[in-house]
Amino acid sequence: MKILKSFLILGLSTFSIICCSQKKDKVTVDKSLIVSQNIAVQTNDFFKIETILPKGYVKDGSVDYTAYIQKAIDGNKKVIMPDFPLMTTGVFAQSNSQIYFQKNSSLVLKPTADVRYQIISLHGVENVKIYNPTLIGDRDKHLGSKGEWGFGIDIRSSRNIDIFNVNISDCWGDGIVVVKTMRNIRAGIAKETLFTTEKINIIGGIINNVRRNGITIAGGKDVLIKNLLITNINGTNPMAGIDIEPDDSSNILENINIENVKINNANVGIDLHLGQYGNQNISKSVTISCNNISVENANGGIYIAGYKTKPNIKEMTGYFKVDNLATNNVTKPFEKRDQFGLYPMIQMNNYKFNVNNKIDSSKESLLKNVKDNSKLKY
Repeated sequence: MKILKSFLILGLSTFSIICCSQKKDKVTVDKSLIVSQNIAVQTNDFFKIETILPKGYVKDGSVDYTAYIQKAIDGNKKVIMPDFPLMTTGVFAQSNSQIYFQKNSSLVLKPTADVRYQIISLHGVENVKIYNPTLIGDRDKHLGSKGEWGFGIDIRSSRNIDIFNVNISDCWGDGIVVVKTMRNIRAGIAKETLFTTEKINIIGGIINNVRRNGITIAGGKDVLIKNLLITNINGTNPMAGIDIEPDDSSNILENINIENVKINNANVGIDLHLGQYGNQNISKSVTISCNNISVENANGGIYIAGYKTKPNIKEMTGYFKVDNLATNNVTKPFEKRDQFGLYPMIQMNNYKFNVNNKIDSSKESLLKNVKDNSKLKY
């Protein structure tokens, strides 16, 4: 994934609400809003990681046991985390595997000055299921001040991934990243063995108090994000609940579905940024559907970025659909910048904006912060 961000990318892209954001105080998590996916898993034949830990191991997450955790993951297709926290510098999942977290299981990142980390990496793997992962980053104990790329879960060049009931917090960067690229891939993985990032399901749980984005979708096919609470996103731009932002035109955005997601206390709820996605030679396609999205306490609800000047790219095809959007205490519920007709069709249906304790579903309210209404259906 291309890392260094500029808020005038190649002199083309333009931001408004994102550049002007300020860090917000954390809000208390309403646990009743967390939706858990009920998944019955028989773990009798799962390898117990504590059986491989050194004699006299601690149960308070204060000692780094990465080597032992990774050995267990590498040597067993099914592993169950101990019912207590383990400190790690980050582990890599293997293909055709399952990882199960118990009620009190967690992976706690060892504080680092590294600008990039991943608590769990899925790099060039397929057929992986992760249940109930509790992952705690180091944002309050980070040893440096640079960078924004400390991730809870990093999915790249992988396929057939199911992750249920996440509990990700305190990451230096994003809670979850989904991207089609071999950039920053795990060392030793041959290019020819990589997959198109596809069939990614992230269902149930919470992402809380991460610095950059709750989830970044930089590229993928057949991606489902469902039943999530994303809250307290603050620290470094764009601070979106979900940021859809490819790094270049080699990525794909095909059949991306975002359903029943609640976003609270972020800079922007969902950010669509295609500044780097266009191509001079081919018309890039976008097919993204968002349904039942709630955004509270934010500068923006749905933000559609654009360009400062018209770039030399072919017009994109497809659509970005939002159906059933509700906002409350959001400065700009919907904003669309100049796209010179190059973006895919933007469709907004069934929107309800709570303004001064009154529900406003008028077209005037929707269009209030629209600079370019071309290719906009409502």
